[in-house]
Amino acid sequence: MARPTVPRRVVLAAGIAGAVLVVLLAGALMGGWRPFTAAPDVLTFGAGGDLEQYTLFEGQCARGQLASGGGFGAEADAQCGTPHDVEVVASTAPIGEGRAVSYPGEAALADFGRAYCAMYVDSDLLVPSSGGVDRDDLRMTAVVPSRAAFADPGSAGATRGGREVSCVISRSDGEALTDRFSVI
Repeated sequence: MARPTVPRRVVLAAGIAGAVLVVLLAGALMGGWRPFTAAPDVLTFGAGGDLEQYTLFEGQCARGQLASGGGFGAEADAQCGTPHDVEVVASTAPIGEGRAVSYPGEAALADFGRAYCAMYVDSDLLVPSSGGVDRDDLRMTAVVPSRAAFADPGSAGATRGGREVSCVISRSDGEALTDRFSVI
């Protein structure tokens, strides 16, 4: 019995398609591709910053616009199990509050914030989905201090951590979150 033969053209096309797929996947992985925000957005807080008032702390959920001109004071607080716009999933102070140092510059703090928040995205400290929203549908924003907030943490609209860098998530489509993404 003769074996059916596959036309050489079909075999060649399948081989080329497979090779292209392998090259694209390898390039994406080597280039640092992540499905969820490879390079977080950056906003500054405090006088002269994008967010004049920012009193949020790690683990807090809030209502408000996470964009230049927005702000997050005490009135923005929201329970994480109710509709909210943002969740602070991580915070750190790259330079301690008690040390007298000059402002490292917005660019340096933005670079730090991007790297810190991107590292957090890659961690297991965010659940894959919450409240019917997948992690891939989120936007990560690093919130870093303005010159004024860094120099005088108590007077720059920040109740705690005028030197803190925060990683804040929101939905990419602008809709509300309804549950917590951070692992507590």
